[in-house]
Amino acid sequence: MDIREATPDDIPTVRSVARESWLNAYADVLPESVVEDAVSAWYADETMTRIVGDDEQACLVAVDDRSGADEIVGFAHGATDGDEGDLLRLYVHPDRWHEGIGTALLDAMEDRLTEMGADRVQAMVLADNEMGNAFYEDRGFEKVGEAETRLDGPTRTENVYAKAS
Repeated sequence: MDIREATPDDIPTVRSVARESWLNAYADVLPESVVEDAVSAWYADETMTRIVGDDEQACLVAVDDRSGADEIVGFAHGATDGDEGDLLRLYVHPDRWHEGIGTALLDAMEDRLTEMGADRVQAMVLADNEMGNAFYEDRGFEKVGEAETRLDGPTRTENVYAKAS
């Protein structure tokens, strides 16, 4: 497996990985229509093209070549604001969960955000996402607060995690 910077050609696959991850991770929490709306908005071609081409943001993809062809199996998106690094998204295709891909992406993104000037990395996860919360806690992140977000009308709680880099 290789982790590299995303390119515009990767955008459709990144969007697909996001959709499958959301559908599986939030199957009991969010209606499928909400997932589809969020993925369509947040991973639109123009939005993702801006992210991939922005020097102040990082978008990394995990590429597996074990099938003989390069296959994107996960991605991470982060940005910095001064000395604060924000891990905005990290998703692995559900068929590849529990293989260490998420950890490899997290480590690579932490390194990248540190290179971009971050002294601390922050991540947010819906409180209802037990697997996502456990993922960050198991990797040394500490819950430092809560925030509110709106996805499908009602306000939902997000846990805020942080880790010194």
